[in-house]
Amino acid sequence: MRRRLLCGAITALFVLGASAVARADDACWQLLFAGIERDAAAPHAAYISYSELVNIENDGYRYERVNANITYRDDGVASIDDERWDHPFISTFLEPGPPVLGPYGDRRQNWLAAATQQYALPLIAAVHNLAQRRCVDLGNENVNGVRAAHLILPDAPNGPGLKAIWIEPRSKVIERVMLSGYFAMYSTPTDLTRALANYVIDMESIDGYQVLQRVTWTYVYHVYDQTSRLEAEYDFDNYRFDMTPPADSLFKAGT
Repeated sequence: MRRRLLCGAITALFVLGASAVARADDACWQLLFAGIERDAAAPHAAYISYSELVNIENDGYRYERVNANITYRDDGVASIDDERWDHPFISTFLEPGPPVLGPYGDRRQNWLAAATQQYALPLIAAVHNLAQRRCVDLGNENVNGVRAAHLILPDAPNGPGLKAIWIEPRSKVIERVMLSGYFAMYSTPTDLTRALANYVIDMESIDGYQVLQRVTWTYVYHVYDQTSRLEAEYDFDNYRFDMTPPADSLFKAGT
């Protein structure tokens, strides 16, 4: 069953919020927060240019296959050249999201300052009270050739938020993230108007920067007495990093 899809920009980003204090002896929480803090403090280019291939299938048939060339500015604005549109344009809307994990721009410095305060905990994708929740380390797994600790949050709410994260224990590098987020549909049935899917985000290191390599999600839904399956894959490639606006983008020097 084919339905017109409007993919929302998944909130594949780190944000912060005041919450309860994590137990100091909880190694799982400590590793999770250490990975987030490392990511926030790591070098971030002012401009990241990359190509993106969007491939969405509906019940095994091609629904949409699109190429785009994007320059992302670290404050959340992007210059987008998408073959679905007539001309390049500037937007804060990215499908499925920015090419790096957050926080972004000024928010990164705010987060680093807040993270030093005892009451503040960095959270992913949504701000929730973590006082009664668990962080469970399932042990090391192979993720894209790297042995990474697989941490899960089994008490995560049924809504947008972090579900799991894979972190290399020694370097604290984030290799993979699983989070849930909504995407919107143009048409009925109504259960697709606020569809919640799990997004799996694979990371890679290029020129010292940690960037997205691939994002995937799958969603199975009912259409009357039938079921339909949507599968999406976003591949990121041809990365380039600049501290000034690239000439092939819509950004101008000084902006």
